[in-house]
Amino acid sequence: MRIIIIGATLVGTELAEYLVHAGHAVTLIDTPSDELTQIANRLDLRVIQGDPTAPAVLREAGARNTELLVATSASDEVNITTCCVASYLFDIPRKIARLRAPGYFDEADKLFGPSAIPIDHIISPEQLMADAVNDLMEIPGVNAIQSFARDRIILTSVTCQEGGKLIDQPITQLEEYEPKSKVIAVYRRGTPITKFERFTFKPGDEVVLSVERTRALNLVRALMPLKPSGLDVVVQGGTHIADSVALRLSERYHVKLIEPDANRAKRLAERLRGSKVELFCADATDPNFVQEEKLYQSDTFIAASSNDESNIMAALMLQRTQRVRTIAVIRQLSTQDLNNAGSPIDTIISPRDAIISALLSLILQEGLVKMRIFRHGQAEALELLVQGDQRSSHVIGRKLEDLNLPPGVVLGMALREKVVLKIDQDYVFTAGDHVVAYLTDRMHMRALVKLFKPRAFWVPRWR
Repeated sequence: MRIIIIGATLVGTELAEYLVHAGHAVTLIDTPSDELTQIANRLDLRVIQGDPTAPAVLREAGARNTELLVATSASDEVNITTCCVASYLFDIPRKIARLRAPGYFDEADKLFGPSAIPIDHIISPEQLMADAVNDLMEIPGVNAIQSFARDRIILTSVTCQEGGKLIDQPITQLEEYEPKSKVIAVYRRGTPITKFERFTFKPGDEVVLSVERTRALNLVRALMPLKPSGLDVVVQGGTHIADSVALRLSERYHVKLIEPDANRAKRLAERLRGSKVELFCADATDPNFVQEEKLYQSDTFIAASSNDESNIMAALMLQRTQRVRTIAVIRQLSTQDLNNAGSPIDTIISPRDAIISALLSLILQEGLVKMRIFRHGQAEALELLVQGDQRSSHVIGRKLEDLNLPPGVVLGMALREKVVLKIDQDYVFTAGDHVVAYLTDRMHMRALVKLFKPRAFWVPRWR
């Protein structure tokens, strides 16, 4: 597929790298910079330096023969304008844009579509992060979580702790403890264990699980002691992400939003009018404020400011001194490694990982329903749709042992109509199955998708 990406941002650059490795012809457009030159030298793609909203620049990038445009620049206006020019002048059939301003989403049904602004899909970092935090609140203690197969199956990462029922027990016992589950991968000191079935669970092990959603909490409890999930939540603000997270959680929890900037707090008060969010203009790292508002009595503290260091400091302070459950929003890769270094922060989440996962789910559509980056891009999970018939498919009618799976690929659970099934040695693949797979090496994604794709002569039945 021929794809144009607008914006050499962290998201745009990493997305381009994924798509290049997946075999797509990628062109990256941005204003001239040293970073853009370095990207051209590092990746096998075409780079155009110039204003992406200019027709001449898009024409030079080959817009006339492009099948997809993804606008990921830091400016909403640039992304919207580029999509309009791409549609009206060059008839690019699909346009995806990353937009940040909440106002666009409040009126999305009227603003975007075939008879309005020609953008097919909009991606909101704020909404994605609100969804991610909401899932983490549902199953406390996990490092990461993603829903698949119409939300019936989740894939989650858990760090084993002393007090879990299965600590020092054989890893194979977990699936006996909860039949509607499967161990996908086990990492010890950051390194994946091969043939982990021979090992026992040890404190500090990171275990990746595929499990039916309704059984997940019981399964996590077997690997770590869980505190009762309380309803008092504090969000450290200063960003649209913090605002969106606070509003989403206020539907189920008692939420305090801490906004340090007085002018922004005043504007935010208008947006929050009528909601259940309590707004405070203060610094969440100020010990006097912590004592005065009794933040130490909160059940969960979410650090979601625009500064990674501030988020780390605030989360560490409440975790170490008050034992409050902490979630930190971290943007830079260097600080995301805190999770692997045994940081006392309970969960670290990345807006970039969430955005790229959402974008790739929309782009890679050859039987791929959804994908999610894990371990900050080192691994990924896929939801694959089994299509075709026994004659055209490489998998239909076969068992797991009959498949030539790429290295580092493990198949977890599957949804067949309304029933969740474990993909074990007796499982036979059937057309329509939604299969959840985990790759410890994302470089094999293309081979896995190809395996599940029907042969070229297969024609789907349209209903």
